[in-house]
Amino acid sequence: MKVLVFDIWGEYAHYKKIYATTSALSYALPPKTAIYGYIGAILGLEKEGNVYLKSFENKQCLVGLSVLNPLIMKRLGINLKAELGRRKPDGSPKPTLMEFVHRPKYRLYVSHKDATLQEKLKMMLRENRSVYTPTLGLAGLLSSFKFIGEFDTEGVSSSSPIEVNSVIPRQVFEELAFSDSSDMAIVEQSMYALEMDTERNVTERDDILMERNGKTIFAKVKQYFPINGENICLF
Repeated sequence: MKVLVFDIWGEYAHYKKIYATTSALSYALPPKTAIYGYIGAILGLEKEGNVYLKSFENKQCLVGLSVLNPLIMKRLGINLKAELGRRKPDGSPKPTLMEFVHRPKYRLYVSHKDATLQEKLKMMLRENRSVYTPTLGLAGLLSSFKFIGEFDTEGVSSSSPIEVNSVIPRQVFEELAFSDSSDMAIVEQSMYALEMDTERNVTERDDILMERNGKTIFAKVKQYFPINGENICLF
């Protein structure tokens, strides 16, 4: 199986949590469904009518995700458009509190069953080109990307803990293995969107384990993929 590896980053990212109400809280990681949109922007897949989602339905695409920069969350007051935003009694805009990931950088691992789509994505990444401007969740949060390479891999099972260099979905996680000197900052990202249908209805969610500072996680997992000297969970 061939896997494309590339880094994405920007000044801010925002991936709104589904249960956020009075303030717009953000996931610390781009949901897999948002990664589909990022890939679609690079390739120029048609968004009108959610046509691009046909290229990702039925789990045609496997994705892995590593944290490269420490995850720092910031809350900022944002003036929304007049028809959406709140107003003070004097009519002036009342900022809406929104949460952002500050200076995020992630490494993506992507393997698509469609060899033609995979090859086109590799070409666009290698040439550092995109049809549409890729963003980190919102239209104004512009993103850069850099191609790392294409690698061959196959899934591996292990009966003992290993160092995992990516986030770990609950569906493949078995147990953590800590040493006495462990200083890992492991947190869980709940209700993480994995798949959606062509009407943009989320059809599958999972919880994601991650290390906030980008360190490896020493854990036992059901399956991992050796990629460029690292152990990655693809889902």
